[in-house]
Amino acid sequence: MDKASAPSFAPVNKGPQTASSRTGSSNIDSSQPGKSIIYLLGCLLLFSVMNVSVFNIALPDISRDLQISSSLAGWVSTGYAMVYAIGALLYGKLADIFPLKRLMTIGIIIFAFGSIIGFLSEGYIWLLAGRIVQSAGASCIPALAMMVPARYFAPDKRGAVMGSIASFIALSAGIGPIVGGFVAGELHWKYLFLLSLGTLVVLPFLRRSLPTETRRSGRIDIVGAVLLAGAVALLMLTITSFGAMTALLYGAFCIILAGGFIVRTHRSKEPFISLSLFAKGPFRYAILAIFLSSVAGFSMMLVIPLMLKASFGLGADKIGLVLFPAAIAAAFMGRIGGRWTDRFGSIPILLLAALLMIGGFVLLAGLSWIGAWVVAIALILPNIGSVFIQSSMSKLVSLLLPPAQLGAGMGVFSMTNFLSGAIGGAVATTALDWGAAFPAVLLAMACALLLQMAVVQFVLRGKAAAAAAS
Repeated sequence: MDKASAPSFAPVNKGPQTASSRTGSSNIDSSQPGKSIIYLLGCLLLFSVMNVSVFNIALPDISRDLQISSSLAGWVSTGYAMVYAIGALLYGKLADIFPLKRLMTIGIIIFAFGSIIGFLSEGYIWLLAGRIVQSAGASCIPALAMMVPARYFAPDKRGAVMGSIASFIALSAGIGPIVGGFVAGELHWKYLFLLSLGTLVVLPFLRRSLPTETRRSGRIDIVGAVLLAGAVALLMLTITSFGAMTALLYGAFCIILAGGFIVRTHRSKEPFISLSLFAKGPFRYAILAIFLSSVAGFSMMLVIPLMLKASFGLGADKIGLVLFPAAIAAAFMGRIGGRWTDRFGSIPILLLAALLMIGGFVLLAGLSWIGAWVVAIALILPNIGSVFIQSSMSKLVSLLLPPAQLGAGMGVFSMTNFLSGAIGGAVATTALDWGAAFPAVLLAMACALLLQMAVVQFVLRGKAAAAAAS
């Protein structure tokens, strides 16, 4: 079983500690949130994650109504994803200093404000502005949702909580296309913005459930934050414009800003992100492992709908129905995977999850030609594997990080998820554009997971055990 003490950023003590609340060197007390916080976070994730996929369905309608090109309409999703990745990192770092209750409140209000801008928008510029403001607020939800179990729950309970959170993410991704298609078809795509206002209903209950914390000492290196945010944004632009000449320009500026960030980090007494996170310890290997698995998982989300359309001529509504059973299965199994992580440890569950995903990709590559129903069944394995990886890796990362760097490290973890998804999606779709067959792309994903298994088994297992022993 994974062993580590809970982080020392504790809520203000409003009552006496109980024996069951003292875990290692942590200061978890009777004011820690109860199980209701899991469902509140799940509701927030439902709105946040679904807000990505519902607009993907509406892009053709947006392009037609605003009389803009498909590439410009695509920025409704691309711009959101870019700010989402940067925001996840920024909120994670801020959580090392500021109380979670305050950060979540600010983020949710910004999210709702962006939704109102988008709903009232007239023209493309205001629509894009609404989506970017939405993302600036919504990005707090996945980054800080994983901080709650890492900060307030004992290590032997953390996997189950993170598994429940991963279940909500899987459910959100599954119902997003269905909800998006229904709202855009029956009403208008602008009404998709109003779905996000549901977070305002959850906010008062969330504030009541989160403990009151004190601000920690420290400051934010603004220059370092700007350099890193610019580098991440340019990396996203490089990825999304892969194959075009502009990608070279974006890539060059990305390297310049990344170099500036490294120099700034070495010179700053309190750097935005300490490079020691990557220079020593097992954290960097955990990030490599989640990168490889997320490349495969997010590629699947793009490749499978394209395959269903190309092979069986299915529309968006039918594609959503094919994807739905696997999403429900993943949502159901998420908490079970979290419990297994608490019982057997993160490493065995990571290996099991990779095997499930590989098995699913092999079945899809070999048997998908039979019919869409085969695709629906085969997708269950990689979807369950993906949710297992999220919960087990989230717990492992939370245990590997020093308490003072928990927020920054979890922010890097969340950002890696988004960046790897963008990279995997760009590579997969480019390969298809260049004539690669769908089975070949699916088998390439399986190879990425084989590499991830090698990292977990032969590198991360030993490094994590050594870190726990010390």
